Amino acid sequence: MISIEKPTVSDAEQIKKIVDYFAKKQDILPRSIEDIVERIREFVVAKDNGIVIGTSSLRLYYPDLGEIRTITVYDKYQHKHIGRMLVDFDINEAKKLNIKRLFALTFRKKFFESMGFKFIDKKELPLKKIWEDCIKCPFFPDCKEEAMIINL
Repeated sequence: MISIEKPTVSDAEQIKKIVDYFAKKQDILPRSIEDIVERIREFVVAKDNGIVIGTSSLRLYYPDLGEIRTITVYDKYQHKHIGRMLVDFDINEAKKLNIKRLFALTFRKKFFESMGFKFIDKKELPLKKIWEDCIKCPFFPDCKEEAMIINL
């Protein structure tokens, strides 16, 4: 049975494994185990019988702005709405925190459009995002992802 839940530190190794898998495919940026543990409270995971099969993360930037990031779902679990369940969890958590807008950088434009996200210019993203994350990307400064945002 698939569950969507907040992880514990004991899930960090499994989160790292799935992040590494998608980072090798250049779908997401790699993350160190230290970064994952440090930010474990930002994560939500999908589990199948206790095994992490998907992740997402909600990072806050300003009192009214957050980012949905590190969205992964192992290939054999894709097309089962798990990604949507993870993002829905993040959206609901952002609403509880009174966050007004969420953005994402993504290669999966149609997925985010189906959830109500709209395209924005990357120039509208927080500079902190650029200097903490984007600078580490192999595509920087020629980003191949689309910036999208949703008003909550």
